[in-house]
Amino acid sequence: MSGDAGYFKKLFPQKYIPVILSSVLDIGSTVHRETDYEREDRISTKICGRLQWIPPFRDGPLAIHPQQEIIDGDVVVGRIEILISCGEGSHVYFAIEAKRLRFYNSGGKIRAGNDAYVNAGMMRFVSGQYAPLMETGAMMGYVFDGETGKARSGVAKYIRKKEKYLRLKEPKGLMKSEILTDRQVDETLHDLGERQFTIYHLIVAV
Repeated sequence: MSGDAGYFKKLFPQKYIPVILSSVLDIGSTVHRETDYEREDRISTKICGRLQWIPPFRDGPLAIHPQQEIIDGDVVVGRIEILISCGEGSHVYFAIEAKRLRFYNSGGKIRAGNDAYVNAGMMRFVSGQYAPLMETGAMMGYVFDGETGKARSGVAKYIRKKEKYLRLKEPKGLMKSEILTDRQVDETLHDLGERQFTIYHLIVAV
């Protein structure tokens, strides 16, 4: 990351994270795909469109930025599916990356989607491409066939296979999070050297 971030200590406020996760889960349960081949960015845009009308997104301090480009110097290094800011500056945000799970290929067969979820999703947090100065972020899995239990199990097994590359901390796998005790939210813990990072996992049927 370009620029002098050596003394940057401001983090996304922890108090907002349960609000974000519960709101995304609530709205996510009302959003449905239009076709068997719909892309995740289209589904995420629908979620953002509905989130912006509920407090504290409508009235602040939280603001939604769908498909937000991430710039390092003068180069676009990625595009976050859903970025949520809180008025604390351009580097302080909560990022949600979304991928399709158990979706249909052109032949109508189910594809697990675990490889993209981990390698093109979670790894963007681990590598520092997304949220390089933060300590939390989230993954969202859109389950096309409604089998959320199978989707979660498949993701968990794939995460175990990639534990070294994901730099997982103990217990080195997907586990139930305590951040929302009454909702199904999982988490993984990562040791990124200079910082520890938590990825929350939201698995929803679309």
